Amino acid sequence: MSALRHLVHPGPATPDRRESLADGEGRALRVTLPPGASLHDGIVAALDAIGARSAAFTLLGGRFRALKYCIAAPNPQGPQVARYSTPIPAGLCVVLGGGGAAGLTPDGAPVIHCHALLADGAGQAFGGHLLPQESFADTDDPPVLLARAYRRIAIAQRPDPETAMTIFHPAEVPHA
Repeated sequence: MSALRHLVHPGPATPDRRESLADGEGRALRVTLPPGASLHDGIVAALDAIGARSAAFTLLGGRFRALKYCIAAPNPQGPQVARYSTPIPAGLCVVLGGGGAAGLTPDGAPVIHCHALLADGAGQAFGGHLLPQESFADTDDPPVLLARAYRRIAIAQRPDPETAMTIFHPAEVPHA
């Protein structure tokens, strides 16, 4: 087993990493992705149907017929200490578990961030950061997720000085 590395980000350390907001209009939601739909489109459609802005979710099971994913890799060019690898394609795979967030880009477009553990047809486990627009639900056994959907709170991407990356933060949004 390799030793753990301590990563030091390029910017000033953020004194408080815990940010939270409450949403009295948040609700639990069970979603089965539409067969053939991308992870991105399936989640966005489910949220749109209930007027939600964002969600935190857990993948429970089901299968993707095809997907692409990335893993973390060192970034010697910096300034960030890590980057995503080149996308890795996978065929039919079973969802063992995972989770993520549905949020908004800085310009207000929907964005999905998801990490998952999967198994291929031979039962070999693998996982990483799914590319939501290139991860497609299986026709016979589409992925299922449980979400906490928010109407008054956005999970919004914004630049983070410490990591020099754009990351999610909770943000209040006007009532739609």
